[in-house]
Amino acid sequence: MNPMIFVAFFGIEDKNVHIGFKNNVVCPSCGHLTHLEVYKAYRYLHIFFIPTFRWNRRYYVKTPCCSALYELDMPVGQAFEENPDTEIRPEHLHRVYSPFV
Repeated sequence: MNPMIFVAFFGIEDKNVHIGFKNNVVCPSCGHLTHLEVYKAYRYLHIFFIPTFRWNRRYYVKTPCCSALYELDMPVGQAFEENPDTEIRPEHLHRVYSPFV
């Protein structure tokens, strides 16, 4: 009888997912009329290339006019993911990177 060999493929990876745009807003960094690009980032465990568990979920906003990056408040990010008409206000954004600072 031959012994059975079992090889488990698993790992932990980071993922960034573009979830939408918010059009006709004023950039909080440079003041230009632009759109915001909204992303969801998270870390996940996969087994046999199937995602099984996600954690460290965060939402980010990038401005294409000046490449500023902001972290978006979690409740607003979740609401935007369900309804892209959700309002994103400057107080919902926390600066991660801005070329003008």
